[in-house]
Amino acid sequence: MTDEWAGIPMPLDGERLIIEPKFYKGKELSEIGAGPPEEDTSGATMRNQFWSSYRRCQILIWQEKDGRIDWGPVGRSHHFDHDIRTLMCSQAWGIEQESNAVQTLATLVNHHQMRQYVLTGMFMETSKRSQVTYVFRRLKPTVAIRSEGERLRILCCMCMHPIAYYEDSWAGAMCPTDDVLAHLMLMRGDEKMFWRQSNQHPPSRPAAGL
Repeated sequence: MTDEWAGIPMPLDGERLIIEPKFYKGKELSEIGAGPPEEDTSGATMRNQFWSSYRRCQILIWQEKDGRIDWGPVGRSHHFDHDIRTLMCSQAWGIEQESNAVQTLATLVNHHQMRQYVLTGMFMETSKRSQVTYVFRRLKPTVAIRSEGERLRILCCMCMHPIAYYEDSWAGAMCPTDDVLAHLMLMRGDEKMFWRQSNQHPPSRPAAGL
């Protein structure tokens, strides 16, 4: 990785890296930990899938080999699995790197915001362009909210990792506060691009981290 600014994301046993496609050798790196593709020997055919707000999970509909249609829920209604996998992925980060990122953040936000971040792991900032307020959170998607009179409406939760992330976790290849910095700087510099680059999770989905 000569002359590359970011280096190689840290491979972890049992964790699959999802690499930004434009990253150097992204396709090759994404194969780390992926394992061989699973073969479907059941003969079933996927027909449809949708999100159930009532069950708070994905519903799959498939057709059995004998033609019978069946369905079933997939996933969980909470995000604790993500939390545990994130905890396991923490070995990819260094305390020194996280400390440097926190010190960099302190130069970019005011004292009140920094105090909030150190004490709670999150802080708010309102865009002067769109008047959307963003709640930047360490190891969780950024929450976009808009004021409607005396009420706050959650627009979505925005997940973005500039280099890579570990599948089914909140963990990125960079240390947690580096991801917060990426969200903050892209929102300030090109808010529309921030929205385009982010996965926009509805607040009711476990992936939103609410």
